[in-house]
Amino acid sequence: MIRYGIIGTGGMASGHAERTGKIEGVEMAACCDIDAERSAAFAEKHGFAASVTAYEDLLERCDAVAIVTPDKFHAPLTLQGLAAGKHVMCEKPLTTTFADAKEVASAARKAHDAGQVTFINFTYRNSAAWQEARRMIADGAIGEVRHATGRYLQAWLAAKVWGSWTQEQWLWRCETPKNPDGTPVGPAAGGVLADVGCHILDFITGLTGPASSLRCTAKSFPNVDPDTGERHTTYQGRTLDANSSVSVELDLDGGGLALAQATRWASGHPNQVALGVYGTEGAIEIDLEDSWTKLRHCLGEARHRSGWTAVDLAKTPTNYDRFIASIATGEQDQADILRGAKIQAYLEACDLSVQADGARTPVPSLGL
Repeated sequence: MIRYGIIGTGGMASGHAERTGKIEGVEMAACCDIDAERSAAFAEKHGFAASVTAYEDLLERCDAVAIVTPDKFHAPLTLQGLAAGKHVMCEKPLTTTFADAKEVASAARKAHDAGQVTFINFTYRNSAAWQEARRMIADGAIGEVRHATGRYLQAWLAAKVWGSWTQEQWLWRCETPKNPDGTPVGPAAGGVLADVGCHILDFITGLTGPASSLRCTAKSFPNVDPDTGERHTTYQGRTLDANSSVSVELDLDGGGLALAQATRWASGHPNQVALGVYGTEGAIEIDLEDSWTKLRHCLGEARHRSGWTAVDLAKTPTNYDRFIASIATGEQDQADILRGAKIQAYLEACDLSVQADGARTPVPSLGL
C-alpha cells in the first residue's frame, strides 16, 4: 500500500482526496492543516487515518504527499517533502518566483535520480482530447507545427456566474503578490497569468514543444461592482492591481509561432480552455468547454477540402491516477515538477517582457 497524505484542506484539497482515495493500493494515511479542527473534520470526511497540524508529522506517516496550500507555501513544502525522501505532487503554480522554481527543479532532479516521483497538477492534462492530441502531434499527424492558438477564458470579473468578485475566494486573486517588504513581486506576477495562464502555457507548449522566447502584454483594469456598476481599484483595504487580461506570443523552438490568451472578462465563458494547433499537413482543435473527450482534426488529403473529423475518446487516467501509478511502477509519467518549473520560466519571461513594454524576451534557463 502507498501511504498517502495531503497538506492543505481547502476546496482543491477535497478534489485531490476524493479522487486519490478511490485508487486501488492507496492508504489514506494522514492530512495536515494548521487548524486542528479543520484538519480533523477533513480527515473524517475523506477517510484519513490521522489528522495532524505539523507537516513533519505528516511526512513521518506518508510515502507520498500532495501539497494543496496557498501558492506561497508550495516551494518550501515541496523542498521539505523531497528532502524527506517522499514522492510529491504539488498544485500549480509550482512557485511564486523563478528563483524558487530553479531551487525546486534542482531538488526534483536529484529526487528523480533517487527514485522519487514528482508531479505538478496541471488539471487540463486530465482531458482525453489533450492526451490524444499530444500523441498525434508527436507521431507527426499534422507535420511540422507552424502555428498554435490557445485561450483560457473566465467571466467572474464581468458576471456573477460564480458569485461576486467581492467574495474572498475571488478577491485575493485581484491583488498582485507582494514581497516580504511589501513591494509587488512583479507587474506580471499573480493575476490571471499565474492563476490560469500557467495552464494555457502548459496546454499549448505541451503539444507544440518548447518556446525559446516570447513577448507578453498584461493589463489590469478597475473591478466593476456587478450590482452597482461602481468601479474599484481598491476594496476592503486591498489594492486591486493584479493583471486580469494577458496575451503571450511564443517563438517555438521548432520555428512555429504560438499565441496564448487569458482573461477574466469573457462574459458567456465561465471557464473555457481551448486550442488549435496547425501544421504543414493538417490541424487539430480542442475545446474543453464543449467536451473533455472530443477533438476534431483536418488531416492529410482532407485538408485540401477543409474536411474536419470529430473524434470521441474514452476517458484518460487523471493526474492522480498517473501519480500513484508512477510510484507503483517506478516509471515517472507526465507531468513532473520539472515541467512545473519550465512553466515558471515562461512566467518569468512574461514578467520581464512586461517590464520592457512588451519586448521579445528570451525564456530563462533552469540551469539544470
